[in-house]
Amino acid sequence: MTIEFYELAAENKDIKFSPFVWRTRMALLHKGVDFESIAWQFRDRDTKEHKTVPAIYDNGKMVSDSWEIAKYLDAQYPDKPMLMKDAEAEAHAQLVSNICNMMIFATAVSMAIYPVSQIIDDESAAYFIETREAKFGKKLVDINNGDKDAAKAALAKGLGVFEATLGTSDYLGGDAPTYADYTLFGVLKWIDVVAYRPVDESTNVGKWFDRISAMYDGDAANAPTVNNT
Repeated sequence: MTIEFYELAAENKDIKFSPFVWRTRMALLHKGVDFESIAWQFRDRDTKEHKTVPAIYDNGKMVSDSWEIAKYLDAQYPDKPMLMKDAEAEAHAQLVSNICNMMIFATAVSMAIYPVSQIIDDESAAYFIETREAKFGKKLVDINNGDKDAAKAALAKGLGVFEATLGTSDYLGGDAPTYADYTLFGVLKWIDVVAYRPVDESTNVGKWFDRISAMYDGDAANAPTVNNT
């Protein structure tokens, strides 16, 4: 059976932008399973079985949350390439996720959250702006870092541990990507889709970003963004 994969979409439904959705898209591509992408917008939250995305529907079961989906895919399809082959790999992916949460997301939000509000449909935007401004306690436009160079410099500083790691390894997973790679990639692809390329191609992280993007017939590299639609 083909997996139904629900992805957060802009008003232009070809533009899929959530960092967590990108983690799941890359996980599905890694596993090599058949899936159908279904656009989901914030306005759909009260009309769908699932209130959030990413979500997949597979073999009569709905699974939400990018981490839970990754574990489900490995458990359900152990004959396919593993995202996290053992407890050590799970801990590694969790470490990368924690570093992202503590050192990357705040800068990523300043680069991406206001642009998101500008590319979603009006009904979704009203909900998005209200809930995000309540969460952050300020207007989205005030969160936005309009200085592109300063924002990229701040992001590069947060990415320092990954820059060093990728100087000695092609992927965070070693010779091939694991879910740890997709965890970081999702955050950076979010910025790439809604704003601009977040990392310089000459850096270790930039070269890694391009390696991941080129995988799976260039699925990520060829994905529509606000700058190429």
